[in-house]
Amino acid sequence: MLLLIYKKTYFNALYKEYKASLRNLNFLALEFHVFQAFSCCLNSSPFFIKQNFKVKYEFKLLQIMELIYRRLQNLGGSLYVSLPKPWTKKYKLKEKSSVALEVRSDGSIQITPKIIQTNESQKRDEIILESNSYVVWELLKASFDGQTKIVIVSDKEINKSLRNDIRYYVDGLPNTEITEENKQRIVIQNFGYKKIPTKKLIQRLLYLVANMFEDLKDESFEDLNYNFEQLKKFYFILVIHIRTYLRTGIYISEDSDFTALEAMDYRMFCEKIEEIGKILKDLRLNEEVLDFYNKIQRYFSEVMGAFLKKDDKLAYYTWLKKGILLEEANLSMIDLTHENKDKIKDMLNIAHCIKDMAALI
Repeated sequence: MLLLIYKKTYFNALYKEYKASLRNLNFLALEFHVFQAFSCCLNSSPFFIKQNFKVKYEFKLLQIMELIYRRLQNLGGSLYVSLPKPWTKKYKLKEKSSVALEVRSDGSIQITPKIIQTNESQKRDEIILESNSYVVWELLKASFDGQTKIVIVSDKEINKSLRNDIRYYVDGLPNTEITEENKQRIVIQNFGYKKIPTKKLIQRLLYLVANMFEDLKDESFEDLNYNFEQLKKFYFILVIHIRTYLRTGIYISEDSDFTALEAMDYRMFCEKIEEIGKILKDLRLNEEVLDFYNKIQRYFSEVMGAFLKKDDKLAYYTWLKKGILLEEANLSMIDLTHENKDKIKDMLNIAHCIKDMAALI
């Protein structure tokens, strides 16, 4: 019975998110087919629920979304088709207005008004700086010279003081963000938020939380708070990307290879990442809970790897692993104090988020 309630809750969450993303549909027809899909899923895992739901949902979208047919016209040996008047009026298009045509792998063509076109031919400059005591000034000079990508590398770990200086000055530069960061490498890009690729944002969120796991274990609370603030900022930018696309059908970032359903999966996936960040920010460790914390950290690494590698099989095994962790947590809490039991419960909440993330891959 509990499993049935969980499946119904999971299915309803999917339905609520997908329905909210497309407000101009015939929902009476949509709801009938959605709950028809639900009736086929009650004896299935969330993975099957998601896939079955998406197949039926996408099929019904093809039927109930407004399809406009036009006959091709031959003019001077070339084929032409007229554009829907409401669409041209909405984007204030007229004779000689420019539009972008994108031929997609599924055989469709996307027509985009010039106002949101991106300049594909725009060159991306890149400069590599060796980490040293003067690298901050070299970073500033490169930024003011118009470099759009700056990579700082070191043959050993970049020390904490220098790393904090780099973060401080990057935060002060307009439209500039650290997009990748590890112990020996920092990548800085200068761009407006609209140019940050959506999938790059998701990758950045994952790496930030991975860093927070390490910061908490090392008791680097200043770094922990910094990474959490970065997490909130990048999550906010991602929400802008997805909401704009779902509301208008227009991509505002440079990648344009995901559907409305995938966009909602991204939103739900990253919402779970942010929830994990919130828990880590306030969590404090001790020797009695450290062993279970390490298992949760490895669990996050597994779901992160599954997403980055697009590995459905690994995602499925990650989803199954939550039950094992729950059993281990229950055993470990028998002799713990109330304070440490609360810490274990917080970690289980992280595990629950990770399981949900695995189901969305």
